[in-house]
Amino acid sequence: MNILDKNIIKGDNDIRKLEETKRLKSVEDRQVSSEVFDNATLKVLYKLAKLGYINQLSGVISTGKEANVLKGIDDNGNIVAVKIYRVVTSDFKKIRTYIDGDPRFKTHGNNKRQIIREWTYKEFKNLGRLANVGVNVPEVFVARENVLVMEYLYSDENKDKAALPLQKSVLNNAELVFDKIIEFMNLSYNKAGLVHGDLSMYNILMSKKQPYIIDLSQGTLTSHPISRSLLDRDINNIINNAKRFNVNLDFESVKNRVLKT
Repeated sequence: MNILDKNIIKGDNDIRKLEETKRLKSVEDRQVSSEVFDNATLKVLYKLAKLGYINQLSGVISTGKEANVLKGIDDNGNIVAVKIYRVVTSDFKKIRTYIDGDPRFKTHGNNKRQIIREWTYKEFKNLGRLANVGVNVPEVFVARENVLVMEYLYSDENKDKAALPLQKSVLNNAELVFDKIIEFMNLSYNKAGLVHGDLSMYNILMSKKQPYIIDLSQGTLTSHPISRSLLDRDINNIINNAKRFNVNLDFESVKNRVLKT
């Protein structure tokens, strides 16, 4: 069976087995969405399949300019999320803004694939860093080149569905949810030494009645020169998001809670 076909890329529910031989497909097959499944990415997926991280791939969970997230199944039958970062359409100028100045990562010149590799490993490390201090994030399993395999977060009603974004959730306890989010921001800043940098309801999922923080590739160390401005932006985003649920938050109060150890 094949790793990919047109039905899978379009998000159909049909699940196809990865090739047992892990060999590359024909040129015609590889041309199905070359922006995501280029030759190099297929090689990475086959390597991860050989290691047992991916046994099957099914529909698309989400699509974006910088990455697509697919639902997969590992060799143990567990559902996983497979995030594939795009090499062709990513905003490299923006990415360099977050990578430059971070001592954990190095990029040389303008090699796009290397920059995306560092971007992938950045999210892997940031998610692990937050998990270690008690922030709700998807568990990360492995990162290889431009592919990240992590925990699949699902809604309480049906684990075969993607977890619900915060803005589409019906929050009967909105104040408690936003209180938890601010608590996570505090842990992230003071315990993990990280600022999310793009925190909003579009990067918060409601799963198992708890908010989960996602999309951490742009997460920035608190020692970075732009970390405070990014923190201010995150706080403003959360305040604006809270208003949609009739929760009134004050900027200075939230900032004091976040910075308080």
